[in-house]
Amino acid sequence: MKNLFLLLIFLLTINTSQSQTIDEALITGKWKVKKAVALKDAEKPENKELVAGFQKGIYIFNADHSFSFETKSSDAMMEKLEKLFQNNKWIFDKKKKQIKVGLKKEGYSNMTFIVSLKEKKIIFVIEDAQIEMVMKKQ
Repeated sequence: MKNLFLLLIFLLTINTSQSQTIDEALITGKWKVKKAVALKDAEKPENKELVAGFQKGIYIFNADHSFSFETKSSDAMMEKLEKLFQNNKWIFDKKKKQIKVGLKKEGYSNMTFIVSLKEKKIIFVIEDAQIEMVMKKQ
């Protein structure tokens, strides 16, 4: 019985140590999009443009909670978003698994990312646009 208990503890420890926790330490850094898809109205031209623009983006969550968004897209909407995100900050809600980006005085309301881990992939969903992005940390 004692050996069975020790084996169970050992297996749980290995499983816990290999699983990835979504927290500020994980989020902090530079992220690139591996794949982006619209979860709603994917055929609409404006959504296709957004997906393409976000696909080309680099998302930087600095340790001091400043946020940067850069894109190689020449789309006017993406250029506006780049300007909108200048001087923005980010916060992480661990309970809701959300990253909120914006200005503190405005409640970090410019963009919300819902973060999840699926099949060892980090997924960011842009809440308002309903765009799912498989991310890779640089």
